[in-house]
Order: sequence, then C-alpha cells, then structure tokens
Amino acid sequence: MSDYISYTEIPRIIGLKKGDRVYLSSDILMLSFLAMKNGEKFDLDKLLDSFIEAIGDEGTLLIPTFNFDFSNKGFYDYKNTMSTTGALGNAALKRDDFKRTKHPMHSFSVWGKDKEYLCAIENLNSFGPDSPFAYMKEKNVIQVMLGTDYQRSMTFVHYAETCAKVPYRFHKEFTGTYVDESGKENTVTYEYPARVLEYGTHEMFNRIGEILEQKGISKKYDVNGVAINKCMLGDSFDTIYDDAANNMCRNLYDFDVDRDMIWSKQ
Repeated sequence: MSDYISYTEIPRIIGLKKGDRVYLSSDILMLSFLAMKNGEKFDLDKLLDSFIEAIGDEGTLLIPTFNFDFSNKGFYDYKNTMSTTGALGNAALKRDDFKRTKHPMHSFSVWGKDKEYLCAIENLNSFGPDSPFAYMKEKNVIQVMLGTDYQRSMTFVHYAETCAKVPYRFHKEFTGTYVDESGKENTVTYEYPARVLEYGTHEMFNRIGEILEQKGISKKYDVNGVAINKCMLGDSFDTIYDDAANNMCRNLYDFDVDRDMIWSKQ
C-alpha cells in the first residue's frame, strides 16, 4: 500500500510520551505480514525499541509473559519457562535490559524506571493488592492492545473482579516446584482466583471496552488496518469494578446459568 506506515511509528501515532508507563499486549501476526508485504523487515526488537524510545528513561514498559505450567504441571523455571502469551514477551525475556517479575503464572518482562520495584514484588495472588495489577491501577498505566482487543488482552479486568469479590470465583492454591533466578529449587504455594466451572463463564470484555471508549478512557486507532486500543487502566478501574460489584458483570461475562442464582450465593 502506498500509504504504508512503519510499525516503528506506532508509539508516536498513538501519542505515547516520555515518562509513560505502558503495558503492551500484542498479536504481531498482521503487523509482520504487512511489513513484509511492503518491503520492511519486521523485527521484534525494533518494535520494543520504538516503545522504549517513546517513553524514555523515566518510563516503564511491561510485556506479559504469562505461563500456566505451574498450575497445570506443578513446575516453573524463572529463567527458562517461556511465555505463552505471544512472541513479543519471549523476545523481551531474551534481552538483558528487561527483567521478569516473580509470579509463576502472571509474570511480566519489564524495562525502565520501575523495573526493580516491580521485579521485587512477591505477590502470592496473581491479582492481589500487592500485585503488578494493583500497580497498574495506582500508576494509571496505559495498556496498548496492538493487533488485539479487550476480549483477548484486558487481563486487568481480573484484578477488578478480585477487588469486587465476585461470587463465581474462589481463591485456589497451587503448590509446585519453583526454580528461582539463582537456579535454586523451592516448593512454593501461589494463589489464583479460579472460576466455579459449573457456572460456565464466557468473557465478553469488548462490551466493557465500548463503554470505556464512550467515556473517553480508552481510544481506538488504526494503523495500516491494524486495530490498536489505548486504555488508561487506573481510570478504567471504577467502571469495571462497578460492573462487577453492582451490575452482576453484565458488561463483562455471560454465564451458562442464571445470573441471579450466582449472585444469590454471596
């Protein structure tokens, strides 16, 4: 296409600035295809570097590196367990300027000013008050959903659900082997707010995304036909929390059973 825009221009186009704290979630398939089609080599490191350059040394960049082997298989290796949430996270894990947070299921690869702070957190619960997700609320982190949408990427919803103590989740403990940063094996226990399976929960996060856009909390962009959402997570919290606490999650989930029945069990 004659008006093709390089993927390295995305941070500028969406208005990122020095000092911003950014949670970057992505599906890079279309980005890489369009780059190749238009004669540009697609490079994950160049994409990361474009965001780093935009936010500068005072900024912080978080890339999700989630993996659920600890809950499914009882094993996690801080250095060697790869991300299952996209190629960009695995690219960040290979870099010396990024460092990984500690939770074995919901970790982030982090660059920038708050890297050491975030990587020192020892939250036992994925979405607890001492987790990186609480930091996202407090610091009003910008989530950039690059080539993806709320449905697939807005994990922050689970933090608001946890705060609202929704009745279709319960705290579940997982115990397994954790190989830490130094290579030492430990038997540890972590928590996750698991779903009550018989309720049949179906995520419908694009509904809440539309509401956030109507309120000006989230904004949509289009670069070369690739959808990008830019959402202020701290500003989004009250809207998400209110739906979870006071509206039986009508803009967050559908259920296989009657909603009233679920909430009657609180």
